[in-house]
Amino acid sequence: MLFGLILFISGCTSSSHPTPQELPDVPFEIIRFERLFFGDLDTPLDQLKLQYPYFFPAQTPDLVWEEKRTDSLQQVLFGATQTLFKNDLKQRTSNVLRYANHYFPEDNLPKKVITLLTDVDYSLRAVDADSLLLISIDTYLGESHPLYEGIPLYIKNILIPAHLESELIDALSDRYISKTNSRSFLNRMVTHGKRLLIHDYLAPDLMAHQHIQYAQNQWDWSITHESDVWRYFVDNELLFSTDESLRFRFLKQSPYSKFYSYLDENSPGRIGQWIGYRMVKAYQKRTGASLQEVLAVNAQEILKKSRYNP
Repeated sequence: MLFGLILFISGCTSSSHPTPQELPDVPFEIIRFERLFFGDLDTPLDQLKLQYPYFFPAQTPDLVWEEKRTDSLQQVLFGATQTLFKNDLKQRTSNVLRYANHYFPEDNLPKKVITLLTDVDYSLRAVDADSLLLISIDTYLGESHPLYEGIPLYIKNILIPAHLESELIDALSDRYISKTNSRSFLNRMVTHGKRLLIHDYLAPDLMAHQHIQYAQNQWDWSITHESDVWRYFVDNELLFSTDESLRFRFLKQSPYSKFYSYLDENSPGRIGQWIGYRMVKAYQKRTGASLQEVLAVNAQEILKKSRYNP
């Protein structure tokens, strides 16, 4: 009986995903461009421009780049980033790419991962540029870093090293989700839901709330009020609406979601993304569809067959 119980427990706790170590290595090169540009000041600008022409628009005079390299604030920002990801940047990036290669083996993944400073442009924390994967290293300093003074709190709270995998997957996910012409709120929610489902596969060891970059209390609020949120969307006939304001109220980064009701208090922003994810998960659970099959299904089919009604 004891042996059977051990087997039962191990079966319940085992993951359906392989570990990164069980997957083939995906060769790629990490280039710390910010070190070449701001750290190795003896390296001539012409040499950097020759090696990395895509970072130097032709219309920008060399004098601008030379001044930027030695600018005191840029140097402070550069110095702050050099304590980040000291030992695990390549491993964590490699894990995401291994899972991407496992679940999307036909894809040609980036061969170079390049870190750089972007003046804390938190709208572009990771960018998929075909053969390049760019990481804005200065957007992971942590919510309490003094260099983030003046940035709204709801933005600062996500600028943390723990969200590296999430940003990498967000950057890659456009490769795997088909574009549609539909501007309905339902379609936009489901598209985000598919993106978050990809997270489950490409970073299976992350905590659930980390994929959408919620704090634990924000995730807990979403679970508690899931049926209230869904009822609000249905009762107000929002699912098939193409009202652009819905993007800003429920899908875009914001301090809270805007129901204009009691639900506003303590609600996390982007609750429409979270509902889309829950709907996609319900569809997959009910139909047994694979990841690729879910990504290929349109939003109305997912709504219908998921029978989502929390």
